[in-house]
Amino acid sequence: PRDDGTAMITGLMAAENVRIAAAAVTALADAVCEHDGRTKPQRASDAMFALLSGTRFECLCGHDECTAQIPEPGTIPPVDSTAVIHVVCDESTLAGAADHPAYMDGHGVISAEHVRDIAGRPDAVVKPLVPSGTQPDSDGTYILPAHLPSNPYRPSTALDTLLRIRDGVCVEPGCETSAWRSDADHVTEYDHDDPARGGHTSAEGMNIKCRFDHGRKTFGDWLDDQYRDLDGRLHTEFTTPEGLVIVGEAETNEDLFPGLRRIRFQAPTHAPPHRPRILDTDQPTRARTRVANKHARRRAERSRNRRRHHIDGPAPF
Repeated sequence: PRDDGTAMITGLMAAENVRIAAAAVTALADAVCEHDGRTKPQRASDAMFALLSGTRFECLCGHDECTAQIPEPGTIPPVDSTAVIHVVCDESTLAGAADHPAYMDGHGVISAEHVRDIAGRPDAVVKPLVPSGTQPDSDGTYILPAHLPSNPYRPSTALDTLLRIRDGVCVEPGCETSAWRSDADHVTEYDHDDPARGGHTSAEGMNIKCRFDHGRKTFGDWLDDQYRDLDGRLHTEFTTPEGLVIVGEAETNEDLFPGLRRIRFQAPTHAPPHRPRILDTDQPTRARTRVANKHARRRAERSRNRRRHHIDGPAPF
């Protein structure tokens, strides 16, 4: 019981089932039209009651021409949604040869027994990060492609997946947005006209940012850098528009999954041909665009920061 004639109901269950149930409630709550006046928590509460009681969930816009598509009570599944839950573990733990901890997106660290239970579910799909049949090098590392064959800007599936596993959440300080609901970002801006200038598609050259923080960096004055120190530890550094510098070791899952350090990515073998800009010669031109000047300033700032930390460049990965 709570105040004012309200009450709260809770259910304790496996973390993956909580994620699935929450996704079903959210999908039904979002089925209303844009004119529904309830807040998101109010709609979620009403949707949860409808799912538990088998009654119809209604849009409360009051419009005769309501465009909401509300499923009928008893529909199986109750809403047209698919909940994808990302769970990471090492190969030996999955096979039962080790009991190393695992990681569930949106929850955190889980036990080896729990991850094997999840892998045994009939709806579980197991995808290895390193494709089956890939032969390791003599030092035990695996070399995977860093980018799509047709576009050095786009990370390969393997690199994109490793970034999300490694970072877990958005790398911006204080942000806990899931890495699987965020963007893969080039830390040093990728120069599409001259890729050799920087911004290479690599594990050190990219990290995960939520859509908001990605946009704040791209269109604002936030500056970030990422590099490995002489001990191989990944570091991130952020400079706010006010000049506040936030430094420290990156909060990643590399310690949880040290096998990630055995995966290395082949750098682009060549850059795409230079694409000259077509300019209107009747108008005055500048030597570089504003965006190019902004990226040059950021490269210079990152270079100064690394010299201050006695880091000449990123260690190989």
